[in-house]
Amino acid sequence: MKKYIIIFGLIFFITVVLTLFNPLTLNLISGQRVNGIIIGTDDVDYAKHSDVIIFMSYNPKKRFLDVISIPRDTKISVEGIAIRKINQLYAYAYKKSKSHRNATESVRNELQKILGMDIQFYAQLDYSGFRNFIDVLGGVKVEISRPMHYDDNWGKLHIHFSTGTHLLNGQKALEYIRYRTGDRADLDRILRQQGFIREVMNKVKDPRVIIYFPKIAKIFYQNIHTNISMWDILAVIYELKNFNLSNVRLQSLPGSPSRGVWVADTSAVQKSIELITTGLVNDIKKFPTYSNVVVEIFNASGKTNLAGQMRRALIKNGFDVIKIGNYDANSKYEKTLVIDRMGELSKAQQIAALIGAKEVITKIDSTRGVDVTVIIGRDWEGLKNLWGKK
Repeated sequence: MKKYIIIFGLIFFITVVLTLFNPLTLNLISGQRVNGIIIGTDDVDYAKHSDVIIFMSYNPKKRFLDVISIPRDTKISVEGIAIRKINQLYAYAYKKSKSHRNATESVRNELQKILGMDIQFYAQLDYSGFRNFIDVLGGVKVEISRPMHYDDNWGKLHIHFSTGTHLLNGQKALEYIRYRTGDRADLDRILRQQGFIREVMNKVKDPRVIIYFPKIAKIFYQNIHTNISMWDILAVIYELKNFNLSNVRLQSLPGSPSRGVWVADTSAVQKSIELITTGLVNDIKKFPTYSNVVVEIFNASGKTNLAGQMRRALIKNGFDVIKIGNYDANSKYEKTLVIDRMGELSKAQQIAALIGAKEVITKIDSTRGVDVTVIIGRDWEGLKNLWGKK
């Protein structure tokens, strides 16, 4: 391990010397915020669609990363163009210009309008680049709580996963993050993608990843279109070396579905960005309670009485549970979800650690009067010591 640390130190020194004029590296060195987007596109040559869009904002001073997943059906309005969804914009711009750079910048410009935030950096990769990158890392391990089956003969997409732990190679990883079916298809897909990002980051922050750097560099030049230099990538890898994965806050673009598109909630988006840039949301009102963490619990598992049982367990551990109930009868969650409602991620992480939930996201909603929402999923049997059986 000492050898890898020495190599990292040498690489960082060389990187600093060679990247004095590279904006991303300069931001990391000077402690300025880094904003960027990752766009994953399909393999259709004549009209590539942006299947995955992820906004990332990194604060080097606090070593804290914010991630916002952008639903691919997010509504946009571009003057002179008759398209409604953001994933169609990449296809339109690429078909018109035959330039990945122009297409990526078109998506970036539109996303800047939606978020009200400057986005300096971008990276676009297609399915081939994604598969190759995951294979170079040696695969990524995921937990699957419920069988996943989907067949699309026309699109040549066949997805089949059993429950349990899987080490996914590039092709299987692509199938995993593309899976999109059921009554909560988009949210479940975003949660899978965000959890997958965590696992990839865990791989990349391992000092031994430097062994694979020549192969990563090859993928970088062959499969990725970006305004980030190879030396910037080295600087990012070094930055991740001691990065704490608990310093990642996950959100999805606030909004609601309407007539086949996702309509962003402008006010809620502003609060999300305010949370990113300042660390707090100014107009949130605190509610007087006897506990430092106020919780509401909803049962979306299909098994009765679980919300009440979890309430008793949380109260026993000093939390204030002010509301319990069943979630929408027509909407079931595969995995238990813990939601930070007030922009205080550590409180949600505290609840998640206690009950053994892995899915934690931030979705600001001060009107609920709670710090944390827990939605119990079909993985309830795997939660820690909550049901009086262990």
